[in-house]
Formats: sequence, C-alpha cells, structure tokens
Amino acid sequence: MEVSWFLLYLALLTGEIIKIHLGGGGVTLLDIVVGLFCVIGIIKLRFRLKPPSIYLKASLAFIFIAIISLIFTPLKLTLHQYFSSFLYTIRFAEFVFLGWLVYSGVFPGIKKNIFHLLVFSGVALSILGLLQLIFVPDLRFLARYGWDPHYFRTVSTFLDPNFLGAYLVITLVFLQKLKKNELVLSPYSKWIAGGLVYIALLTTFSRESYLSFGIAFGVLSLLNRSIKMLILTFVLSVGLLIGYNSYLKGVAAPRNINRTKSAESRLTTWDQGLMMFSKSPFLGVGFNAYRFALGEENLSNKSFLKSPGSSTNDSSLLYVASTTGIVGFISYIFFLGSIVWEKRKNFNLVAGIAGL
Repeated sequence: MEVSWFLLYLALLTGEIIKIHLGGGGVTLLDIVVGLFCVIGIIKLRFRLKPPSIYLKASLAFIFIAIISLIFTPLKLTLHQYFSSFLYTIRFAEFVFLGWLVYSGVFPGIKKNIFHLLVFSGVALSILGLLQLIFVPDLRFLARYGWDPHYFRTVSTFLDPNFLGAYLVITLVFLQKLKKNELVLSPYSKWIAGGLVYIALLTTFSRESYLSFGIAFGVLSLLNRSIKMLILTFVLSVGLLIGYNSYLKGVAAPRNINRTKSAESRLTTWDQGLMMFSKSPFLGVGFNAYRFALGEENLSNKSFLKSPGSSTNDSSLLYVASTTGIVGFISYIFFLGSIVWEKRKNFNLVAGIAGL
C-alpha cells in the first residue's frame, strides 16, 4: 500500500477530531495532508502538469469567480475577516489541485485506488460511528463548543449525522463496484461491509441522507436498467423510514427532542440564503463570507454566529448562490455538470453526484 494512500485514508478517518481552530472555522488534518501532497506533487512535477480536463477547467473558473466575489464583496469586512473567508477558497483550490496532480500521474497509488479509498474509509467511519453510538450516544455536551446537541445518532468523527450520512451513501454507491478479487476478507465481505454501512446510515436518523440514498440508488437502478436493484432500493428505503419512525417514538419523543424544530430551522436558513442572494444577486456577498453577512444584515442572533453552522447554509446550492451570485452559481453547476458529462459512462459516479 502506497504511503500517500494510507496518509489520506487516516486523514479522512480523523474528520473533525483533529482540528486547529481559527476563529469560526479551522484547519483539519485532511487539509494539512492534502496541502502537503500538493507541495510534494509540485516538486516532483516541477509544474509540468497535464492539460486540465474540462471539469478541472470548470473548477478553476469557479475558484476565480470565488476570489472575485470576495474582492468585490458589499460587506464591510476587516482584514482578519477577509483572511478567514479566503481560507475556504484555498481549501477548495488545494483539493482541486490534488485532483490535477493525481490526474497528471504524481500519486499512482491514489489514482489507481481512489474509489477503494472512499469505500474503505466509509466502512471504517461506519464502524467508528457505531462504536460512538454504543459508548458515547449522548453528544449534548458538545453544544458548549458550538455543535448541535445530538442524542443517540451516529455521527462518527464527522460530529454531524448529515455530512456523515452523505459520505455513507457515496460509500454504498461505490461499494457496488467492488469485484470478487478486490474483497478483503471473504466472498461475503462485500455484504458484511454493506450491512455495516447501511446500519450506520440508518442510525444517523438523517432525513436528507435517506433521501440522498433513495435518489442515488434510484438513478443507479435506472442507469443499469435493473429491476432487482430498484426493488431492493425501495425495500431498503422503507427500512430507513421505519427506523426513523422508531427513533422518533422510542428516543426523540420520550426525551422531548423536537425534530420538527430542526426542519423549521432548516427552512429558516434557506430563507436567509434567499434574502442574501436577493441583495447581491450578481457576485453574492463573497465566497465564505456567509457568517459575516448574517451578522451585518442582522439575519441571525449572536449565539448562532459563534457556532460552526453559521458559516454556511443548509443548502449547498443556496450557499454558492448567496456567496458568489448568479455568476458563481452557473459556474458551479457547470463544474458539476462537466463531471457528469465527462464521466457519464461511470454510472456509480453519476448516481453519487445525483444523490448529493
């Protein structure tokens, strides 16, 4: 196993556990590892990169618009706020650049096993999450640090059931590509791994993740023209809904955990995003300046502004639209669309993006 593959794998597993906090955000171990790989890749290639593919060009265009949106932000940002906002552009850019380096052949171990990386890390995150659910089910003590007070939900090292759920859906989608000679333990290890990931997904009790699962596997079934997969998708989706209903009655209701309130809160954030977009529709308020826009426009209270959730919108697309405007939104949609178009024969990738 190549060292770069293993380091990236470990960095993915640490999630939010190893993090250097900077104001309202922070730098994770994954950010540091990806940045290190970018430096190593540049030294190895000496800037002799392959011409970028269409989706790499589209991502570079979006990065350029993100920078422009921040330069011409209508907000009155301090130097520290400008720097804090720019950090996310750097993060996005380094991930894109690592993709370009892998595409150029710098890290053959990662290029050859990238989908295995996603699958194995997803299985490991599921195991860590289920252990967390068993031994540390009550995470309400994290509320003092700005995290949501989750109770009896699988969050793993991501500390967020929705983001973890999205990752697990991608894991299940790519798990379908594993061949017999790629199985780790036995001919049944694919089913064992899939079962673990499905249980972890179920116990996130994340409605968004359930919907993502249904859409991703529905699309995969249609692309493969598989009635069996479509029936299995329906059965497993019903299983998720039954599990969620059991959680509401057996865990949430007896402890006065109001999941309707969380849905209302999500609608509120969507409304905030739309209001922000309507005030700066062309280039937005500046990429990753969302938290500062909420404060300047008095769209949120001070306690929420200190939490990790205030840095973004519950809808990723609304977040892009409100921070980079219609120009950035179109650029971002073109970026996603170009991936789908160029990799349209990779049904698992297309289904995964549809789910997200």
